Amino acid sequence: MTRLSIITPLFNKAAYIAETIESVRQQTMSDWEMIVIDNRSTDGGLEIARDLAAKDARIRCIESPEGRGPGAARNRGIDLASGEWVLFLDADDLLAPGYFAEQLEAARRSPDAAIVAGCWQEFTDSAAERLELKQPSGYGKTRDSVLETAIAYAPWAVHAAIVQRSLFTPQRRWNEALDGFPSEDTPFWFALLLDASLAWSPSRGALYRIGVSGGRNAPGNAERWVDAVCRIVDENTASLTTVGEIPSPAQCETIMRVFEDHYRRAQAAGFKAAAQRALGEAERWLKRCNREAPAIRLRKLFGVALISRLAYFRSSLRISNL
Repeated sequence: MTRLSIITPLFNKAAYIAETIESVRQQTMSDWEMIVIDNRSTDGGLEIARDLAAKDARIRCIESPEGRGPGAARNRGIDLASGEWVLFLDADDLLAPGYFAEQLEAARRSPDAAIVAGCWQEFTDSAAERLELKQPSGYGKTRDSVLETAIAYAPWAVHAAIVQRSLFTPQRRWNEALDGFPSEDTPFWFALLLDASLAWSPSRGALYRIGVSGGRNAPGNAERWVDAVCRIVDENTASLTTVGEIPSPAQCETIMRVFEDHYRRAQAAGFKAAAQRALGEAERWLKRCNREAPAIRLRKLFGVALISRLAYFRSSLRISNL
């Protein structure tokens, strides 16, 4: 059995796919396979991937006739994978040379773990040498701590974790209905974490390219983001229902704060309808948050909108006094 399967959806990333594949080929651990699933690219990216695959038998390029989104491509890759472990690597991201070895060593040290997650480093095309280290939500803590925040946003970059292939079942798949939405990986990780053991890795070898033109997670479209968070929260609360649970007070607070953040962003950008929808959701989840923390009590007393305005003014004053 192959040790690790890398699944890479590809759609119009000709500018990046060669570098992504080369970062896999340069790994210090050689027992891997890479499956590139092309979603009908029109920029020559598939041809670039095929040229590199011709030089390395461990790389396969599959053309999706349907041309669907990244979740569908990842599900197709899962069906084709033969590795003990699976890594999802987007076509514009990179891996440091020792990444595979570090993650699999962490898996060896925690033989009961089905997910192994580590840190990642973010960079932009304009300053590729400037790497900003990011830690997973709840890094070093228990799985339950991670689930407190993972209900509303992804706990790590998609390629900062590896998953045992045996964990995947027809019920544990990427939700293809969320393809095209920002943060579409959040329900995937949340559902896995509900009944899978987690181990932490010290690796920081997942390199995440941000600011890519046309990326799903670009912050500009407030309506799209609010819609995405609504759908993500619905999916994750449904996942809780399947295991006989409801959102905890900590999870309710996370959801409230995420909607509050999108309310502020939409308000500042002039998206009134999106702002009102986010505010309504924030207030709804605030009512479900049975916590006695001062921040929660203040919001229940004065409302999310007023607290958000006060936070904005305080931030503005701090900036003006610099």
